[in-house]
Amino acid sequence: MKIASESISHYDAEADVYHASYGPPIPAVSVPDEERELLVRVDPATGQVVGFSIPNFKEWHAANADEDGGFEIDLPSIWPIPGREEGAEEGSQGAD
Repeated sequence: MKIASESISHYDAEADVYHASYGPPIPAVSVPDEERELLVRVDPATGQVVGFSIPNFKEWHAANADEDGGFEIDLPSIWPIPGREEGAEEGSQGAD
């Protein structure tokens, strides 16, 4: 479970991308989440979700935020990495 106080978030206004990391940023692969319209950042060695990014944030926020402007992203702690079969040996797929 992630604790909100350990999260780091940043909005890049020039690129219109919102980034959130659960703890200090670490090397990760980005996996598209079509349902939530964001990119999930996943530790390639463990499958643990380490953060997310929301491209086109202004448009996303207008469509998804509460009346007060707040929003929540509910992600599982482990995320499947496409192309990696369950039980595959670690290191069989490189990080992007």
